[in-house]
Amino acid sequence: MSKNLIYMVSIDHHTSENKNSDYSKYSIESWKYWCDKNGVDFLLCETNDSRLARPIWNKELIYERASGYDKVGVIDSDTMIKWDAPNIFNEINEDEFCGVNDLADLNWVHNSTKAYQKFFPGLKMDYNNYINAGVLFFSKKYLYLFEEILNFYFDNQDELDNWNKGGGREQTILNFHLIKNNIKPRLLMPSWNLVSIHRKNMFIHNWQLNEDSTPFFIKYAYVWHFTGFPVKERVNIMKQLWDNIRDNYVS
Repeated sequence: MSKNLIYMVSIDHHTSENKNSDYSKYSIESWKYWCDKNGVDFLLCETNDSRLARPIWNKELIYERASGYDKVGVIDSDTMIKWDAPNIFNEINEDEFCGVNDLADLNWVHNSTKAYQKFFPGLKMDYNNYINAGVLFFSKKYLYLFEEILNFYFDNQDELDNWNKGGGREQTILNFHLIKNNIKPRLLMPSWNLVSIHRKNMFIHNWQLNEDSTPFFIKYAYVWHFTGFPVKERVNIMKQLWDNIRDNYVS
């Protein structure tokens, strides 16, 4: 058993119009390779807990599934990690909760905060420390936080299961709970969770020099997060990418 764990939820579920497995299979392959290379355990959740209306809430079950580990990563299944990415766990100490600041769409963050504020009266969101929930690394001392979020979900389950006010599901809730617990996240470089790749124009390469055709997102980031466009496009992009780089994920 390793001291470190990567946990991912990948569940095909009736609440989604698209099959998670259509794209998560590429994510899983990349993370499995990286975990094997770095001596990290990989735990994949493929079955929805019957208490939960949507698969995303299975992420909170990490609090009981990571027992015995020193450091943990909770990773979304629409991410891929570069084959030669360093071991991030070597850079995290026992007091840190780490993520990447997510202001790719500040209007979305503002509206999400406004929508969920009703559950957290008196708490003020700090956008400079607002992190994306799709790639998180932290020490075992913060596992309690996910149990707290899960209990929050159960306490408000009827409303959250029928949520129609926008603003995503658990991301802003996580950020409010960080504030509630006086946890200031350590902000990692964007290379550890590169969101909105298309908005950053990083699918292209430097065609002017014509020296290297490697797309910018591969060249400059460790974790690629395929968000901000329709799921069908995500499937095609991740498949095409995997077909072109899969040979790098061979031991």
